[in-house]
Amino acid sequence: NTCSRQLWYSVNAAELAEKLPGHARIKFLIGHITEAVVLFLAKLAGHTVERQQEEVNLYGVKGHIDGIIDGELVDGKSASPYSFRKFEDGLKPEVDAFGYLSQLGGYAHSLGKRTGAFLAVDKVLGTLALDKHELPEVDYEKKVNDAKEMLASNQPPPRAFSDEPEGKSGNRKLGTKCSYCDWKTVCWPGVQQYNYSRGPVFLTKVVRPPRVDKE
Repeated sequence: NTCSRQLWYSVNAAELAEKLPGHARIKFLIGHITEAVVLFLAKLAGHTVERQQEEVNLYGVKGHIDGIIDGELVDGKSASPYSFRKFEDGLKPEVDAFGYLSQLGGYAHSLGKRTGAFLAVDKVLGTLALDKHELPEVDYEKKVNDAKEMLASNQPPPRAFSDEPEGKSGNRKLGTKCSYCDWKTVCWPGVQQYNYSRGPVFLTKVVRPPRVDKE
């Protein structure tokens, strides 16, 4: 569920990324603060919380873990009520739009662990969920080497995701992963944003123009 093309753009065409709007910066800031508060409360409740934001190295790729709680690798996630239910039910690969399981697996492998968990918090209701995972065996060394080879290419790899139908109108839209990508207008030239009450929808094909505001 990860996108090699997005990774290629982030390294080779970073200047083409969409500018992060102010409201998104506030949203991410609140998320970081919420995750830090949850780890603080875990420590206050008597749990052992260690190695917060410690750097790990996966065959030359560096990252930072959120922490080890009672000996278990834990990655904190603040989520909307909709996203929170995915952790509450146990995050599954088919709904893991942002590659969280791969990220957790990489952290675990770098630490010599086979298990890990997401400590998720519903940032609207304050509900907590601990989502534990037995992580599959992955040849991370090959995965990293393949990624380095891909990044050295002069051309981006093919799109990892296709667009999808928007209702029965004949229109087509970007899926969740592509909608959140900072390079969607580069990857999908001509994509058009329409602002529905449920949030923005990015149409790649417009047969019947929606009766909502267009960006």
